Amino acid sequence: MNSNVLNDDLNKRKQNMINKTSRILMGIMLISFPLFINAQQKLKRADSFFGFHFDFHATANDKDLGKYFNEKDLADFLRRTKPDYVQIDSKGHPGFSSYPTKVGYSANSFNQDPMRLWREVTNSFNIPLYVHYSGIWDDKGISSNPEWARVNADGSKDLRHAAYLGPYSDKLLIPQIKEMIDNYKIDGAWIDGDCWATGPDYSPEVVDAFLQVTGLDAVPLNSEDPNYGKWLDFNRTKFKQYLEHYVDAIHTYKPGFQVASNWAYSSMMPEKVNINVDFLSGDVSGQNCVYSAAFQARCLALQGKPWDLMSWGFVPLDFSAGIHSPKSLVQLQQEAAQVMAMGGGFQVYFQQNRDASFQNSIDVDAMTKLAEFCRERQPFCQNSNVIPQIALWYSGEGWKKDNKGVYGWGSNMEGLNNLFMDGQNSVEILMDHHLDERMEKYPVIVIPEWDHYDRILKKRLLEYVHNGGNLFVMGANAVNQFEPYLGVTFVETNSHEQFNIGDKDLNGITGIRTNWQKVTPKEGTSTIGHVYHQRDYRFATEFPVATIADYGKGKIAGLYMDLSESYNVSRHPIYNKIVNNVLDKLNPTPGVRVIGSEKIHVVLGKNESNILVHLINADGAHFNKNVYGYSEVMPSNSLTIEIKSNNKPKAINLQPDGKRLKFDYQKNLITVNVPPVDIYSIIEVEY
Repeated sequence: MNSNVLNDDLNKRKQNMINKTSRILMGIMLISFPLFINAQQKLKRADSFFGFHFDFHATANDKDLGKYFNEKDLADFLRRTKPDYVQIDSKGHPGFSSYPTKVGYSANSFNQDPMRLWREVTNSFNIPLYVHYSGIWDDKGISSNPEWARVNADGSKDLRHAAYLGPYSDKLLIPQIKEMIDNYKIDGAWIDGDCWATGPDYSPEVVDAFLQVTGLDAVPLNSEDPNYGKWLDFNRTKFKQYLEHYVDAIHTYKPGFQVASNWAYSSMMPEKVNINVDFLSGDVSGQNCVYSAAFQARCLALQGKPWDLMSWGFVPLDFSAGIHSPKSLVQLQQEAAQVMAMGGGFQVYFQQNRDASFQNSIDVDAMTKLAEFCRERQPFCQNSNVIPQIALWYSGEGWKKDNKGVYGWGSNMEGLNNLFMDGQNSVEILMDHHLDERMEKYPVIVIPEWDHYDRILKKRLLEYVHNGGNLFVMGANAVNQFEPYLGVTFVETNSHEQFNIGDKDLNGITGIRTNWQKVTPKEGTSTIGHVYHQRDYRFATEFPVATIADYGKGKIAGLYMDLSESYNVSRHPIYNKIVNNVLDKLNPTPGVRVIGSEKIHVVLGKNESNILVHLINADGAHFNKNVYGYSEVMPSNSLTIEIKSNNKPKAINLQPDGKRLKFDYQKNLITVNVPPVDIYSIIEVEY
């Protein structure tokens, strides 16, 4: 043995001795100093509310894993923030496990076992430990085992993604989860890179089964084939077969183990939950997460499962290199507010260091304040429900038409959800099964630019209106599906044009470039707004922006241009004024009305017998792509809130401060004045 090798060996032994000594001292500190101990009860995910997620997607280039792990830093963070759970990396999309696996592939360069250290520290606080594990997406596992790979339409192997019916889950995913259960006693798994990493799988098993079920002679190869929709639906079935297989296998091996597949049964998979996942979750990344969190929360809130959303604690400049712009406390508070107001749990994501250790650059003071912010509101938010007001229909058929993949991105609804929220409207998102179950509960149902629907639901929706409901159809193509009921005559086919919209009575006008369907109102149809070909109120065309017509005992409104994309790139108050004017005519006495500020988002909810009005300050530059961080928002103006109520309340409290507010109650309407909202206030109407 040469001297260099001998010195390296001695240095390594010395470092191991130091690490071992540090761990012993850390254990003594945890035993000796009560301040380190968090006496909380270990919670199931269904009972959890606030947590942290850490990962780093280990690669073959990561060396000396665990070398810089500082248990004291992590213990101090957990002692101060007191999360209900912690999630850490186990295997990311590159496919290399960040613990010394005997089943799969790891960097094989461990100074210490980082997962062991995370487990020891979380155990000392009785905090559940979940692992982040990349599912279908696995670069190393699939490239090393091409027989596991998804097959492309041209017959080539996709060496990044697993086949749905292949051996990947039995050979790698399930054995590795079992390995971590046995070796680290982990409490659950958050499976990433799953539904949103799907794609059409032309593996022989899938193709043969499809041809047998459908009776077709050939499998569709692209979206031009009229049977391509059937092919995507069949792939969705096979993905769910894969998902159900590993979920059931893990539950059988370890009853009580908690499993979620990231973004399953969300906006990216808008279906009824029919697989025994324990909770639903997703991560809203990058910028504009105040609006993204609000949209995604509404897609999960009615799914009947415990759910949470994760906000990235940073805006990535170079994700893999760890070059980030951290978000401020204020930004994360606003994002948390959007989730909590809908009854969900909240978690924050930070990366681990490249050696899998806890990053001591995290602002512990800010995260402690964020935890306090969430905990103060937890009694009024956790498991609360939204009182039905306005429902946006997430049409499954419309989504399938617009989304050319199996699952994943593809909804056009977010812009209109933002528009309704910015108009101080309490809005929910209903997928097909929600609409089927809950339709009659809502005073107003909105079709947000979809032009394909389940025909039975469409028929039921028209019956709902005929019996006294209110329908608002929005979009140049959507209105074509309801032409006989809108009380208008269609002029030409819709086209993509630029023009002005507004009205002198609405005190506003703005230019827009979008799809537009020209209509002229019939006798008895009321109109809102005008189209102008120049910015002058004197030169209004005969074409309205929106109309309202009677249909049976109810009303149908139409808005004849697409606003979703336009609102997301060129916002103007006239959009909100037009939409709110329509809503006021459809439902003159909403459950809640906010007067005094245009930057408040409102959710009308309930918790047991009390009404809750969630007021979220949406100020700030989160919508500006050129702004990565901001540290303050302007408080709102003082507000006047009107709340419909059949009974006079005992008291009205401003939460979480517990301040009693004076109120007036006349003709089933509560009127209460509310001080400026800094970030997130809750009006509790106590009966």
